[in-house]
Amino acid sequence: MDLLVFLVILAAGVFLTVKAVSKKGSVVCVNADCQEYEYSLSKNGTFTVEGMIGPTTFEIKDGKVRITDSCCPNKTCVDQGWTSPIVCLPNKVIIRVIDYGEFDAVVQ
Repeated sequence: MDLLVFLVILAAGVFLTVKAVSKKGSVVCVNADCQEYEYSLSKNGTFTVEGMIGPTTFEIKDGKVRITDSCCPNKTCVDQGWTSPIVCLPNKVIIRVIDYGEFDAVVQ
């Protein structure tokens, strides 16, 4: 019986993890030096925004986003890979994937 309970919990954990990882958004929202930009997640390409200390280049490919180059000294944002959100603190650039198709609440 313990084995059955363990397997059910394990299966639920795997299912929820896969569902969370495979969730895709529709828009890439970029905040850079007090400006906000939006890019379609379905359009592949390389884009550049001007941050506080210089340009930050990011790539949108196959529904994912990553920073490919930044003028910050330690390049931690480049090492974050294909994830969301991506933050470059020295350059004050934040990149998030947003899905406008989902709502947390309905306002009347």
